[in-house]
Amino acid sequence: MKNEQREKKNGLYLVCNKTGQIVDVLFDSFGLVPKELLPIPLFNILDKESISKSSAFWNDIQNLEFVSGYELLVTRDEKASLPLKFSAGNFNDKIWIIAASRDEDLNNMLEEMVLMNNEQQNIIRRTEKKLSEVSKSVDQISFDSYDEISKVNNELVNAQRKLIKQNEEIHQLNSQLEKSNRELEHFAYSVSHDLKEPLRMIKSFMRLLKERYGDQLDERANKYIHFAVDGSERMNLLIGDLLEFSRIGRQNHEFTKADLNDVLEKVTMLLGSFIEEQNALVNWHELPWIVCQKMQMEQLFSNLITNSIKYRKEGETPVVEISCEEKPGEWLFTVSDNGKGIDPKYHTVVFDLFRRIDVSDRTEGTGMGLAICKKIVEQHGGKIWVESEAGKGSTFCFTIAK
Repeated sequence: MKNEQREKKNGLYLVCNKTGQIVDVLFDSFGLVPKELLPIPLFNILDKESISKSSAFWNDIQNLEFVSGYELLVTRDEKASLPLKFSAGNFNDKIWIIAASRDEDLNNMLEEMVLMNNEQQNIIRRTEKKLSEVSKSVDQISFDSYDEISKVNNELVNAQRKLIKQNEEIHQLNSQLEKSNRELEHFAYSVSHDLKEPLRMIKSFMRLLKERYGDQLDERANKYIHFAVDGSERMNLLIGDLLEFSRIGRQNHEFTKADLNDVLEKVTMLLGSFIEEQNALVNWHELPWIVCQKMQMEQLFSNLITNSIKYRKEGETPVVEISCEEKPGEWLFTVSDNGKGIDPKYHTVVFDLFRRIDVSDRTEGTGMGLAICKKIVEQHGGKIWVESEAGKGSTFCFTIAK
């Protein structure tokens, strides 16, 4: 269980000296600290906007045994600065510092440190007990007693080495994963971009063929031309969605405070003709201001609203209701509709890439809309899920970290 928690952990664990130099990196899932350049000042990884606040953070570390609750911005290469929550404490002549984007991750890291510290304390107590027993009979001390003391001491040293090795392995695996994700995103972007040009040519030449020779072709030939044009248009739409999916996380959009009422006003205006054609209703209650990437939030709501209207019930006016509830550390949003609903066995797979649960359904789409929603939500430190039954409408729920 402990290993599973560690693999899911998302944070930063540093060791600094008393002068504020980072001397070791035990865990860094964000790739913030180049280990080959150590030691480096802690302030080097902080955004300039957080320098003054970080000075107070460092002063508290010097004066107190433990500090927590500091939110500082850290810099990332070619990416927007990332807000992290910091905790720190003194340990002998060193200072340990941990940080995470979510309170849950930070608390998990603190709990894990406490567990590891307890394990080491138990080993130390066993060693002290052995030493006490030996001191009472120092005159009759044997080589066996010395061997036992040495064995317990070696156990403590090996436990410390194992911890350092495990943290280093986690850091390497996260670095490899981050590099692999960057390569996959670049590959998806390059391939998608390069495919657009031949598709455009196919579509253009098919239309020219129909315009110039359409009256000389029979019904079957015209039908083939229609299939080719329709297929190229659908492929172009699919490539567009794939490009959009690959851009999420690569585009350097700043996190800013945004009024979600304005976001939904803009989304419904852009979807105006589609909403009107479907005779749909989109309602929402008063929504909050949140810190987010505004363009991605627009796309998230646009995809969910479009999805709700597309999968409507025959002969029934589509109604979409959007609401928000404040929770500790996060916002909980719901997008509910009165559409066809989703069988519970598909509740997880609907968020997979290219996954359409009913291939016989003639509703247009690429099967990427909900996958894009999931990636945007995760980019904002949240999670997304669906609550639904077939024939009873759907409620898509997602959280956004504060």
